[in-house]
Amino acid sequence: MRLCKMSLASAFNEHEYFSLDDVMTITGESREELLQRIEQCRQELIEAGENPDEYFKPVEPQRTAVYYFPNGLH
Repeated sequence: MRLCKMSLASAFNEHEYFSLDDVMTITGESREELLQRIEQCRQELIEAGENPDEYFKPVEPQRTAVYYFPNGLH
């Protein structure tokens, strides 16, 4: 599914977001390898005068609420 998402975004010239887990699945890299590569890319972008935050956006996990309705909704 992740490769399909990447392929469709590329084919239709669309902007798409990918999580670390998505990229790990696509590239086969470990989390540690990927984080090292991201830091290397961020540094290269800074040296080239670009803003790395346009390419890599840290996102904090969202807390979610889970509701159970044991008697269904009436």
